[in-house]
Amino acid sequence: MKKSRKRILTFLLAVLAVVTAVFLIYLWQEQLKIGNGKPTIICPTDSIYVSVESLSDSSVLLRDVTAMDAEDGDITGSLVVESVSQFVGEDHCIITYAAFDSANNVSKLTRHLFLTDYSAPRFRLIAPLEFSYSSSFNPLSGVRAYDCVDGDISDRVKMVPVDPEDDIYSMGAHMVEFRVTNSLGDVSVLRAEVDVYDRTYTETRMIPTVRLTDYLVYADQYGYVDPMSLVSGISLGGVLYDISEYKGGSLTVDAGEVDYSMPGTYKVVYTCDNRSEYYGFTVLIVIVTEVDR
Repeated sequence: MKKSRKRILTFLLAVLAVVTAVFLIYLWQEQLKIGNGKPTIICPTDSIYVSVESLSDSSVLLRDVTAMDAEDGDITGSLVVESVSQFVGEDHCIITYAAFDSANNVSKLTRHLFLTDYSAPRFRLIAPLEFSYSSSFNPLSGVRAYDCVDGDISDRVKMVPVDPEDDIYSMGAHMVEFRVTNSLGDVSVLRAEVDVYDRTYTETRMIPTVRLTDYLVYADQYGYVDPMSLVSGISLGGVLYDISEYKGGSLTVDAGEVDYSMPGTYKVVYTCDNRSEYYGFTVLIVIVTEVDR
């Protein structure tokens, strides 16, 4: 009799355990259905290394990333790149993934993203920073900026005088800073001199001007820039002459300030005369950039 009761008790306890387990599973599934269960996003590593070009290619950014859901199973197809942050370190962003299940539950996962070939925005000067006091002018008119991520960002260039009290539209030389920021929050700064001059009609006609293909160039550390390779001609009296055709005087180049072993911003000065007391000066800005050795 005692053995029979013991067997019945054991059986009832087993049934209770099974019922309890089934009930708990049911509750868990119901919680998933009402949105308490979220998908799981799985990455093989916590970092990803990509080229700048791949920033716009979601297939590269999502490579080897999967998503699973207790109710729906494999939901990798729902994965999206929700955002890529601005830089949080050197060439280093945070990428955020998101995955969705059939109950509209959303899971997110962040990962470190490193750009393997990134370079900061660069400036370009298509005209000298020299302006006539007698005419209206915009110092930004010849300033361009280009970025490996955003492309042409010239419309984002801002200019401020180094001395806040300096009136850059008055005659004389004025030190200014040009700044531009790309979508990753990286800021490039160019400090340069804006020259505002006042010339008579005779001076305007008689002063020769050296014309360059570019008025700002970048050079790698320990590299070299040939200043003469940038000369497109000499302008005098409204006529542009090829160097070989110009017979009005001499052209000299002073590049002694440039130190290609030391990263920094330097000036190369071109001087041209017309066999008289009139001399013209043109400035080329050389930015020497640091390289890893």
